[in-house]
Amino acid sequence: MNVKPLRTLQTAMGLLGDAVDGQYGEATRALVTSTLARQNPATKTDWRSWPSERQAVLCLQVLSQRAGFVPGDLDGLWGPQTAFACDQLAYQQGHGEAPAPWRVEPVAPNPNAWPLERQEELTAFYGPPGEANLVSMTLPYPLRLSWELGTVVQRTRCNARVKDSLGRVLAAVLSHYGAAAVSELRLDVFGGGYNLRDKRGGSAMSTHAWGIAFDFDPDRNQLKWSDARARFARSEYAAWWACWEAEGWVSLGRARNYDWMHVQAARV
Repeated sequence: MNVKPLRTLQTAMGLLGDAVDGQYGEATRALVTSTLARQNPATKTDWRSWPSERQAVLCLQVLSQRAGFVPGDLDGLWGPQTAFACDQLAYQQGHGEAPAPWRVEPVAPNPNAWPLERQEELTAFYGPPGEANLVSMTLPYPLRLSWELGTVVQRTRCNARVKDSLGRVLAAVLSHYGAAAVSELRLDVFGGGYNLRDKRGGSAMSTHAWGIAFDFDPDRNQLKWSDARARFARSEYAAWWACWEAEGWVSLGRARNYDWMHVQAARV
């Protein structure tokens, strides 16, 4: 962690005045240890065996969660969801109240009953992560691979339970925009789908591991970019998101204001 999140952590642990210096010195290390011992967070491995810097991130995650924010898994690993929760906690410390939601919208429909993004719920609904529950589908329009734009694919693999919905979404996109605009807006630039891996910067499985998440135009919608930079946050993409959201798919950009490339059939 750099100075700003360390200051947020120090303040959350009760330090005041000059003690909130953004430095990870001995006094702060000792307070992290005592705070974690008092909170006793449930972690997959014993947090006491972790390096002190990872314990500090865990402590920030725990205190963010206690304040009502969502830092992601309590794994002591810094990632965009932890950074987002840290920013919310810092705002609360400075203003005495939680920040207003950055995007106020009605509750999105969920016509396909997609589960929450929790490992147990995902497995119960989609089966275990891996290839066993994947099927191949023909795409309503061809996709260009983001890492090799000259390569075009007509088919992709996805979880069997999202196949029909994914087809309806992309068919609606094509119907609304037409082939020329799909290409111009790079709605056909495919950053990947199924991938048996953990979340970036985390230890929990990514939704990509179930074949229920897809990335589009990643170069112009990078992981840590907010709506200030991400192309998919622009007004010309409103219909793109309407097509996904009508089927209950969730954009991390629209929901959390990061990772605008990513859309998933799981609620957050």
